[in-house]
Amino acid sequence: MNMSLRGKVAIVTGAGGGVGKATSKRLAQEGCRVVLIGRDRSKLAKVAAEIKDNKNTLPISADITKEAEVLSAVEQTISAYDTVDILVNNAGILNDPTPFHMMTEEQWSSLLSTNLIGTFQTTKAILPIMIQKKGGNIINISSLLGVRAIPNVPLSVYGVTKAGVIMLTKSIAVEYGPYNIRCNCIVPSTIRSPIIEPYLQDEKARSVLESSFPLRRIGSPEDISGAVSYLCSEDSNWITGTTLTVDGGLSAR
Repeated sequence: MNMSLRGKVAIVTGAGGGVGKATSKRLAQEGCRVVLIGRDRSKLAKVAAEIKDNKNTLPISADITKEAEVLSAVEQTISAYDTVDILVNNAGILNDPTPFHMMTEEQWSSLLSTNLIGTFQTTKAILPIMIQKKGGNIINISSLLGVRAIPNVPLSVYGVTKAGVIMLTKSIAVEYGPYNIRCNCIVPSTIRSPIIEPYLQDEKARSVLESSFPLRRIGSPEDISGAVSYLCSEDSNWITGTTLTVDGGLSAR
């Protein structure tokens, strides 16, 4: 267990999903008080029940694309726990692969508003708290698709939003470093999740996918939560503005 995280207050967005749930559970195990933010109250309640520590877990149902809901969630966090030490910007959505010229404005807007504007809103809301206490830690979850485009997988706008998250990470790190606020980004490749589960049911499709990774397996949500834990801890004290690629070796190929 990482003692440096004991008693810290962490907000995790998209806490009801696979990576959000694994991250929330990991930070709780490390002794953090964890605020679970997501749109689906029942999913959050389920994660909170699995953590089994009501005093140190606060589920808040909020839509990160709406400023008022984000500000309200941060106010509820402050009134429960007095501060925010860690923000994990994990909430994001993925669309079905669609050729760029066939995408509707509505599809663009929904990707931009959750993946980029949502991340802006939560970051903006907690920065004044971190500036005041002269310290804090922001972890953004991007994607390998924010670094490179993949043939036959038309996810252009999704990739653009995830590239934006990487640049936001660098900008926040440089702008707020003087306040002792660190900001880093995790870049995962394919992680087991409900979205890709149907593809994994097909034995042949699964083995083709797995064989593309040097480590011969798809990532698990715990692979990401371990990286989050490291970047939140004192062990990564002098790391900021960086992207940590967690992809089973795929991008080295």
